[in-house]
Amino acid sequence: MSSVSVKPFILCTVGLAVAVLAGCSENTKSADALDSDGYVVRLAHAKNAPTVFSRAPTSLSGDVTTVDRVVWNAQKQQGKMYRYGGETPQTGFDCSGLTQFAFGQGAGVSLPRTAAAQYNAAMKISQDQATKGDLVFFHTHGSRVSHVGIYLGNGKFVHAPRTGRAITTEALDGYWARKLIGFGRVPGACRPSLS
Repeated sequence: MSSVSVKPFILCTVGLAVAVLAGCSENTKSADALDSDGYVVRLAHAKNAPTVFSRAPTSLSGDVTTVDRVVWNAQKQQGKMYRYGGETPQTGFDCSGLTQFAFGQGAGVSLPRTAAAQYNAAMKISQDQATKGDLVFFHTHGSRVSHVGIYLGNGKFVHAPRTGRAITTEALDGYWARKLIGFGRVPGACRPSLS
């Protein structure tokens, strides 16, 4: 291979590495609607080198972060009924199935299947540090982690509550404040998804 053909390869490789290793600051990236097939994501430190994602939500516009995509994927399931063991829009969702689906579709991040396992995998943060897209954990049965939702900010979260109830947004007060265990941040969820 000549040095002329190696240079574009190296530039593409470095560009991809920058996209993958981008930090979690929401100020470092934004997305503009491209078309029904994807988004152009611009990283602040990689000007003029957009990365195109092929599986982006088509109804989001303007500045869209990966966290926005996670939240959007969860909120668009609202109204669907809870189903124990459910993990797809076709079957319905239980609490951890909903969070697993939203992070998988919105961020390309694979979460463990149960609320307790998601708690163990998440980076623990205080309620003061919690922001949109963080996980919020509860003990609804005993004192161990048994329920999870996605924090929306401003004291609200989206979740699949229980059998007989639909996926909904609720305030983090009353019953839910008494059952709160804490918040967790998913490593990698604030980075661009290359899927």
